[in-house]
Amino acid sequence: MLKKAEMANAIPGMSYTLTVENVSTPYLFFESGVAAIPSGASEAGPALPGHSFQFSFHAGPSHKLSFATMYGFSNDGFYAPDTTGISLYDGSGMPLTGDVTSQIMLWDAGTQGNQMPGMDNPHDGGATEDPVQLMSAVGDGYDYGMVDTNLKVTLAYDGDHMFTVTVDNLAGSTTAISPVVWVVHTATKPLFATGMKDYGDGLQKVAEMGDATDLGHYLWKNSGYVSPIAPVLWVINKKKEMPIFTEGTSDRGMGLEKLAETGDPSDLYASLMDDYNTGVYAVPDGEMDGGPIFPGQKYTISFNAVPGHYLSIASMLGNSNDEFFAFDDGGIKLPLDNGVMDITDQVMLWDAGTEPNEYPGTKTDNEDVEGGNVRMLNDGYPWPDASKVIKVTIQRNIH
Repeated sequence: MLKKAEMANAIPGMSYTLTVENVSTPYLFFESGVAAIPSGASEAGPALPGHSFQFSFHAGPSHKLSFATMYGFSNDGFYAPDTTGISLYDGSGMPLTGDVTSQIMLWDAGTQGNQMPGMDNPHDGGATEDPVQLMSAVGDGYDYGMVDTNLKVTLAYDGDHMFTVTVDNLAGSTTAISPVVWVVHTATKPLFATGMKDYGDGLQKVAEMGDATDLGHYLWKNSGYVSPIAPVLWVINKKKEMPIFTEGTSDRGMGLEKLAETGDPSDLYASLMDDYNTGVYAVPDGEMDGGPIFPGQKYTISFNAVPGHYLSIASMLGNSNDEFFAFDDGGIKLPLDNGVMDITDQVMLWDAGTEPNEYPGTKTDNEDVEGGNVRMLNDGYPWPDASKVIKVTIQRNIH
């Protein structure tokens, strides 16, 4: 990988500065939600014994699932997986399915003193500031029943990176359970950490009242698609030249496939350097080493070119299969005027047509060959607009 700007066949002309910035929202989590209506019911509420909650979500091999639901007849008890969540794929990238009840535990939020569990018992214990811990470690002497006699949690794979979870409150359960708040994540401990006090994001309301509103909102506003932007290849070309690709035709085998699938522009640069003023830039501003840019980072690229020629660029949308940023296949005309010009509206997301697409953010190690044409990205998946990820400006420098 080239670590700094390189130019071949540089020609006399004006100096330009191109800035490429990752303006993505730095979401903490991937997807989240609240299953509030028990299966078969028409309105939100608890799931009594014999009833269930169900929810679906997308996830890739790097993701895990965490959720929480109140042990309804308690003060601040809740069911959840271990702090790190449930793995959704095995080591070979195959989705995991089946009964995952063994991964569910009963926890104490540490926010309210415990009292005897049960529908007719008072649950008005005083506020506490204890750490979150397993209910079995609290030692309050009360009988909450066993997890596997109260609940059954199953994981089903629906295809196209979608899973469905069913949380059954078994007929012989000792408690009702509250609406389920869930999150798909790579973060290590998104909802709580054993031995630490409640984060203050809304879990306390879930554990004490069965109210998932606050935690659900916190997870929702912090969930979404995030992608790095790969190192940028730039080319100076003449009008009607299409140095990188031609829309509607297959990849030329010059290196675009590698750029679009792996983020590495070195092969395409090598293919163009003898015929074009071209270069690669890979060092985020303020960094010493090359690499992609993440939200808030940018590349600042300088090059020389004759005004009136055209600029073409290509850079992989990192969290994808073969998507890349570029202008039209002929590039954009270099500005004659001074000052900074925002040219983001001329940047589009393209599909290289070399590898089948997957749901945004769920990229696997898929190496299937698509054999399609280079085209604007329009596959029906909810990809973000280019302007939500990238900002590109250009300036003609005055000497």
